[in-house]
Amino acid sequence: MRALFDGVFRRLGVGGSLAERLRFSFMVIMLLLLIPALLSIWMLRSYGESYHQAILQVGRVASLKPQVSGDIPDEMWSIVAGRTTFAQGRQYQMIGAVNRSLEALMTTAAGGDAKELTVARRTMDTLKRYVDRMGNQIASGAPVADNEALLEEVRSVASLVGDMLEKYITVEISRTTDTSKLLQSQMILVVWLMVLLLCITFLLSLLMQKSLSRAIRTPIAELERFAGSIAEGDLLARVDKPEVTELRGLGESLNVMAMKLQMLIDENRREQENLKRSELRTLQAQIAPHFLYNTLDAIVWLAEAQRMGEVIHITRAMSDFFRISLSQGRDFIPLSEEIKHLQGYLTIQKVRYRDILDYEIDIPPELSNWQILKLLLQPLVENAIYHGIKHRRGRGSVRVSGQERDGRLYLSVTDNGAGMSAQRLAEVRHNLQSDAPNEGGHGSYGLFNVNKRIQLYYSQPEGVTIESGESGTTVSFSVPFGRMDDVQSISGG
Repeated sequence: MRALFDGVFRRLGVGGSLAERLRFSFMVIMLLLLIPALLSIWMLRSYGESYHQAILQVGRVASLKPQVSGDIPDEMWSIVAGRTTFAQGRQYQMIGAVNRSLEALMTTAAGGDAKELTVARRTMDTLKRYVDRMGNQIASGAPVADNEALLEEVRSVASLVGDMLEKYITVEISRTTDTSKLLQSQMILVVWLMVLLLCITFLLSLLMQKSLSRAIRTPIAELERFAGSIAEGDLLARVDKPEVTELRGLGESLNVMAMKLQMLIDENRREQENLKRSELRTLQAQIAPHFLYNTLDAIVWLAEAQRMGEVIHITRAMSDFFRISLSQGRDFIPLSEEIKHLQGYLTIQKVRYRDILDYEIDIPPELSNWQILKLLLQPLVENAIYHGIKHRRGRGSVRVSGQERDGRLYLSVTDNGAGMSAQRLAEVRHNLQSDAPNEGGHGSYGLFNVNKRIQLYYSQPEGVTIESGESGTTVSFSVPFGRMDDVQSISGG
């Protein structure tokens, strides 16, 4: 049935607009409600007017009967009795008034049927002739008995006119009764018609409501699903053109919004990737100069001490160190090269801190060929030496260990240096969570670089973990295996 109404709406050219559908439905319902109302008003007005005219007619006729049957004979009796003269009597005025009233009633009689009134009017002419004879007899001095006899004739004629008027009243009342019965039967038909039209109106209203509800609900549900798809991240989804005219603009706007969002997200992703590449290159480039400063200081110190053999040895180690650091522009190198790079660094530091530095590298050989982001271990070892062992009295040691577990490589750097207080440890951890290294961080610069590079290259929220106490400090981190190609493609390596 709803499909039928949709077809009707389309054939009438109102299928595409909710406003047109509502206007059409309202007009149909109003028309169905107005038909019985207007019919009832017409019938009530028509029959009410008929009743009103009938009552007025009966009232006028009823008011004439006392004049004809009583007033005119009484006036003639007064003349016969000698109470007034014929010339002074009002008999002709009364007869004229009655005749005028009868003529007026004849013109307003229902359906032009005024037979009793016509007879009454003619009888009034007969009554006037008797009155004329009475005037002639009185003028000729006729005996009182003759006048009284003629008075009886006048009364008989007046009574006959009254009977005609009474008969007319009876006929009019009978006609009004028939009209009332007809009105009652027609009102019953009208009531049944109104009930039928109300039932039809209710049914049509229900069906139109369902049709309109479906016309609104279906496209809105489609728009909701489309908005849900966008909220879930499916910006390639598009909504079909709604059938409802009022929703077409919204559908088109949502499609344009999804397209622009996709464009903005793609553009933002490209910008973020470019920014990430720049940050990674910058952070990586900052590590080598930082080490270079310290190494050159060591070479200067050895040269001043006339320890030329050690200067040559440390210079060659530094050459090997920077050769691996460059790695022909690669970001990822085998773990074995990272270890060799670290050994070159420790060789340099061993020359400088031979009396206070021992180190141990405990990484299984089977992990040597696995790829890892370069320059992760050396900055941590450097941090351990300069901010841990350097401030320890006596010999210090650095231990670098590694293991594979659940598809991830776990590496740690542990020293037995001075360690950090709880407040200092909190400051360092807080500095690692910031977007830039704290210039007043006192030693957290290398940690920040490694932490940030791990997060950026491996796209993981966690970087390095620091534990420290009176017995030393341990810095550890873990990175995944098997994702190097994806990570390199993201970072531009």
